[in-house]
Amino acid sequence: MKNKELKIRELHLFAGIGGGILGGKILGHECIASVEIDKYCQTVLRQRQIDGWLENFEIFDDIKKIDPKDFKGSFDVLCGGFPCQAFSYAARGNNISEKNLWPEMLEFVKESNAPVVFAENVTSEAILIAKNDLEAIGYEVSSCKLACMDLGADHKRPRFWLLAINSKEALLKLSLNTKNLPKFRSDFWKDNPNKIKYPAPVPVLAPQKRGVGNAQAPIAAAVAFRILVNRQMDQNYTMNNVSEIEVNTVFEKSKTWISKQYPNDPIFIHTPTTMGNYHYNSMQKHPSCAKYVKVFGKPNALHAEYLMGFPIGYSSPFPLNKENFTTWIKKIF
Repeated sequence: MKNKELKIRELHLFAGIGGGILGGKILGHECIASVEIDKYCQTVLRQRQIDGWLENFEIFDDIKKIDPKDFKGSFDVLCGGFPCQAFSYAARGNNISEKNLWPEMLEFVKESNAPVVFAENVTSEAILIAKNDLEAIGYEVSSCKLACMDLGADHKRPRFWLLAINSKEALLKLSLNTKNLPKFRSDFWKDNPNKIKYPAPVPVLAPQKRGVGNAQAPIAAAVAFRILVNRQMDQNYTMNNVSEIEVNTVFEKSKTWISKQYPNDPIFIHTPTTMGNYHYNSMQKHPSCAKYVKVFGKPNALHAEYLMGFPIGYSSPFPLNKENFTTWIKKIF
């Protein structure tokens, strides 16, 4: 294949602020379109395109209002962290039919004839349902559990990942694309977060907090993708947790600044999903929230981006120069 033919094109459903899109950029992939209904997330995606952090692509606002057939042949990988409320503990016993968008993603797979599907969810139950549905229509499916803590992060962030492929040609293209990639690093976690200057105004915006908290961690998405490509090459279609060997094949783990500062404190920091109230007395009874405050003080957007491995400033709706994005890339390669 020629170099141009090797370029992997992604279409992102449920894109959020673009954590998965950044994961694709780490892999050298190109986003050709995204679907995201949240207005704040759309604003972030558009602003990061204007700033040159992301390539230019169209943002559609509702998966139920677009025709998947229009995208047939335009992409290689259909990506999506399909909304997981239907499978969360919070949803147990509630009417969850409105919260489950996997059927819409599956229909998109069928109607667009997606060569590859890369999906993420918070529960194994959701991924198992997706795996069974995709196998039923002819895909070979590999899946795994990979958490940020598996990459040496200071928070757990366990997630389940799935890679489904419908042809040998599609797998060959992925394998050729990934085989020459170097090991990824996460040197952004070596920085002292308390000395980082935020590059934009830091308003206390609930949508900004939610955008980061609901996002995929970019480095985790990229590592999971490579591990699952390797499993596909080995015809490994199990749902096993990733092994240390699998991680070490594609990722160079190192000590974080936080782990060096608190070497005798084994507590993981709470994943920054609701980062506005960790300093309240009612939250301090939770060791993971108490450690968050011990490390960072009163939570803000910078801390959430730092823990999730985003370029600093990424979730801001304000214009930014490319300096932080360029620095972030260098800390991965």
